[in-house]
Amino acid sequence: MEPFIFYEEYALAICKTCQFAVVSDELATHLRTRHRHIPPSTRSSIVKAISSIMGIRTNQASLAQLQYPDPSTAPIDHLADPRTDGIRCHRCSYVYRQTQRIQDHYRRHHGWVND
Repeated sequence: MEPFIFYEEYALAICKTCQFAVVSDELATHLRTRHRHIPPSTRSSIVKAISSIMGIRTNQASLAQLQYPDPSTAPIDHLADPRTDGIRCHRCSYVYRQTQRIQDHYRRHHGWVND
């Protein structure tokens, strides 16, 4: 399963190298784009092994049911510290880290026009 570990408490696969969680439906993409050095057959085996874990979160929608830990909870091993440089949409609470992406979001989802 390297470079992943399964974090049972939150039913998430965590990439130890990249230090973030990945839902099972996005494992293949993550491995293909961020771990190109891993042979395709090995990547496929990793995806199969992790996807077969009972109860693992499979998609982004399943994250909506995730109960986030209390802020006073100790950090989760292998996860990077939370980013604090996000830009939040004031209409629907989406968060992006790049100005261009939040502007695109406002245009696409809220009909924003830049004068």
